[in-house]
Amino acid sequence: MKQAKYDVVIIGAGLGGLTAGAVLVTAGFKVLVAEKVSFVGGRCGTLEYKGFHLPTGAIWLSEEVHGDLARAVGAEFNLRVIDPPYYFRIGGKDYPAPIAGIFRTMFGYASKDEGEIVRVMKAFKRGIAWQEPSMNMSVYDWLRQYTDNEAIAGIIRAFVAMDTGLNHFELPAGEFFKFVKETSFVKRGGFLAQGGGTLTQALAKVIRDKGSDIWTRCQATQIMVRDGVAVGVRVRKDDMEDIEVSATAIACNAGPKTAVELAGKENFGEGYMKDIAKIKAAPQMIIYVESEESLTDNKGMFMWPEARRVFCALDYTGICPEVSPPGKTLLEACSYLTNSEQPYDLKSEVELSIQDLKDNIPDFDKRAKILKIICYHNQYGLMRVWAGQPFDIKTPVENLYLACDSAAPHGWWGSSAAVRSGRLTAEEIARRFKPSVAKA
Repeated sequence: MKQAKYDVVIIGAGLGGLTAGAVLVTAGFKVLVAEKVSFVGGRCGTLEYKGFHLPTGAIWLSEEVHGDLARAVGAEFNLRVIDPPYYFRIGGKDYPAPIAGIFRTMFGYASKDEGEIVRVMKAFKRGIAWQEPSMNMSVYDWLRQYTDNEAIAGIIRAFVAMDTGLNHFELPAGEFFKFVKETSFVKRGGFLAQGGGTLTQALAKVIRDKGSDIWTRCQATQIMVRDGVAVGVRVRKDDMEDIEVSATAIACNAGPKTAVELAGKENFGEGYMKDIAKIKAAPQMIIYVESEESLTDNKGMFMWPEARRVFCALDYTGICPEVSPPGKTLLEACSYLTNSEQPYDLKSEVELSIQDLKDNIPDFDKRAKILKIICYHNQYGLMRVWAGQPFDIKTPVENLYLACDSAAPHGWWGSSAAVRSGRLTAEEIARRFKPSVAKA
C-alpha cells in the first residue's frame, strides 16, 4: 500500500475541517484534508445547478465569527451587510428588525399589550443576567410560563430553527439562553457573493497556498489506532488508490459517529458509546425558487413566525447577483419539520412548505418555479447532534479530535459552532505538538 506522511489529517472538508486546516497551516503544520465528495464546504458550500450557485446550508455569516477567522488565516472575506438584516411578518405585516435589541423589538410588535412585553422581557433579562433556565425544560415550555402568545413563540421558534434545525419545543431552555449570551458580541452579519461556499473555498485556498493538500473524491476507510493512540488514516482516492497516511494527530470533521465507525468502537469505552447511541441529528429543508423578478419587497431575511413550516425566506439575488444567471432571481426558503425525530412524512412536509410560499408570496404559481429541494436529515442533518448535547473536541482515543458543529461549547450553533470547534481543535493540536513534516 502506498504511504504518505503529514502532521495532521483532517477527515472532511466542511467548515469545521477547513477551519482547523487553515489555522494549522498558518501555524506551520503540514495538513491533509480528505473529502469523500467532489467539492469542499459540506453544509457551508455552494452547488452549481442549472446556472445557479446554490448555498448548501449556511448563508448568514458574521464579521465577528467568520470574518475574524478569515482575517486570522489570511482568507478573503467580503461580507455584504444588510441593514436591517431581518423582516418579521406578523399579522400579515413586515416589521424591520435590527440585530441590536432584536428580541425586545420583535416581542414588542407581537405583544398583545404593554403588560405582556414587560412580563416576558423581565423573565428574558433574568435568564441572561442572573440564572439560565433549566436544561430539563424546552424554551417553549419556559415561555409558556409568561405568555400564551403564539406570535412571540413563533419568533423564538424561527431563531431556533434557523441555526439548529430544531423546534422550540425540542431545544432546552438553558441552551437557548446560553446561545443568547455566547453570541451577544455578534453585531454585524450579512452574506457572501456565492453563499457559504465563498468562505470555504477561501479557506481551502489558504490550505493549498501554504503547501498543504486537499484530496477530494477521497474516502477515509479507517482511522489507525495503536495502544489507544490514533496514528494515521487509510484512505481510498478516486475509488481506486489505497493510501496509508501516518500523522501525529487526526481531526474528524464528519462527526463523532463517523469517528467511532472509522476507528472501531472497541477503542472508545462504554460511556462514550452510550453517548454515541443517544445522538440525534437535526433535520432542515431548503427550497430553492427561481423567478424572473424579485419575489420580495425588501432586501434581507424574511422571517415568517406564523407560517406552517417555512421560517425564513431570502431573495439572494437581490443581495448577491452572482448566484443567478442573467435574467433570473434566486429565492431560498428554509423549513423546519413537524418534529426533529422520525417518523416524519417528507412528502407532507414539502407540501406544507410550498403552501407557505404560496400563502406569503403573491401569485407564486404564476411568478415562480421550484428549482430544487434539499432535506438534511438522518445522520446528515443540519447539525449532526442536537443543540444542547455537544461532544468534547477530544475523543477517548488519544490524538483523535473532532472539528465539527457537534463539538462546540454550549450556546454555539450552526456554522458558528463549526468555526468555534475547528479553531479550538487546531489550537489544542498546536499547543501539544510542533510541526515536523517538511513542506514541498
